Amino acid sequence: MHSAHILPARITAISQKLPGILLVLWVLTLPLEFTKRYFPNQVIELSRVVIVLALLTFVAQIVLERRQVRLPSTTAMAALVVFVVYAAVSAALSSSAQGIKTVLAMVAYLAMMLTVFNWTRTSADHRRVWAALALSAIVLAAVGLALHLTGSYIWNAPDKGILRVNATFGDPNIFARFLAIAIVTSVFLAADLYERWRPAALWVAAALAATLILPYTYSRAGWVFTLVVLVTAVAIARNKKRALLLAVMALVVFGLIALIDGSVLSRAANLAENLESPFTHPVNLDQAPWLTFLDKLPLDSVRHYLIGAGLIMFVQHPIFGIGFGAFSQSLMGPYAGLVPQGFHTTASHTSVVSVLAETGLVGLSIVLVFAVSFVRSAVNASRRSALQRTLSLAPALAILVIVLESQFSNRLFDEPYLWLFLGLAFAAHLGLQDEAVVAPTSPGAARQPSAS
Repeated sequence: MHSAHILPARITAISQKLPGILLVLWVLTLPLEFTKRYFPNQVIELSRVVIVLALLTFVAQIVLERRQVRLPSTTAMAALVVFVVYAAVSAALSSSAQGIKTVLAMVAYLAMMLTVFNWTRTSADHRRVWAALALSAIVLAAVGLALHLTGSYIWNAPDKGILRVNATFGDPNIFARFLAIAIVTSVFLAADLYERWRPAALWVAAALAATLILPYTYSRAGWVFTLVVLVTAVAIARNKKRALLLAVMALVVFGLIALIDGSVLSRAANLAENLESPFTHPVNLDQAPWLTFLDKLPLDSVRHYLIGAGLIMFVQHPIFGIGFGAFSQSLMGPYAGLVPQGFHTTASHTSVVSVLAETGLVGLSIVLVFAVSFVRSAVNASRRSALQRTLSLAPALAILVIVLESQFSNRLFDEPYLWLFLGLAFAAHLGLQDEAVVAPTSPGAARQPSAS
């Protein structure tokens, strides 16, 4: 009898600790995209193994412990589900193998998002996730610096004449996206949660470490959008003085590297030249003379003809699009004539164009409903308490980075960080179980963090 009582107690104890461990483990393994090299078909990677373990644990909690599953009862969540279903039908009808693959990934990430949502009910739960992200940024910055100093790489060899550091990601632009997320969220959290979650040194270190290696991704879009969202983070921070100080520190680090390293300064100067006089690739305008505006866009890569092709696809299939995930196969098939001679890239680089071309006005409408509802929920949550405000806006800043940078390197719906931050945001929108305990109770305590 005694052992019969001890066993369930031990299982319960493990069940209570496992969610926090798995969430931290997922955040730490998310950047390790190179691990897919060691799995069959390069589909599985270490972070996806963690997803499976997390989902099995979540299901076990529901079945064995009869835990109640909570769902984000918002229009944003409903729109998200509707879009996944619509994307699945669209991919199936268009026989898009890439679309079906992306939908399967979205379903898995959606399930993981709900798991994150259910496992982050207290401020301590959120703190563990954000601390893991900061630690991940510090480690990856160290890896990136080592790669830069040794002139080596982990995964993909550089193909642009310069050693663009990608750390453990497959693409330096994606690494820059991760660093941007780390910088803006670390600055925001270090500024607004300093009084509650001491010490803030971890976030300060993460912001500066990420800034130190960001120049060596040579991602001009990453540089620009990091600045844009960093300014946004300072503007919405409660403690604007501290946020501004940290942001200036990060900018000084970046500026010093640019002045010391001529390659970084040259890349930045090239960005300025593009803004003044864009270098254009030939676009086949036989089908759409109105695409001449593309010549005015400050883009110096294949994005000119990819955007043009996507807009032509949308104009010809405005309601439902060509099919979710069917951009590349369409550009190699019926729209092959839109690819200029000598160019071979067929993957869309702009998520807005992808949505328009592949899902039409129906898909775009669903995405807009989600966006408006999500922003409204974030604003409403930010008005309830100081803590809920910070924990609602921090993931929103990360999502803003993802959305902006996906306009230059796509990877929106299959970006795992998007679903991680959606789970954190939805949890913060709903409220935290310990909020009444940690929220300031005196007028003095409430005013102190708001100093600006």
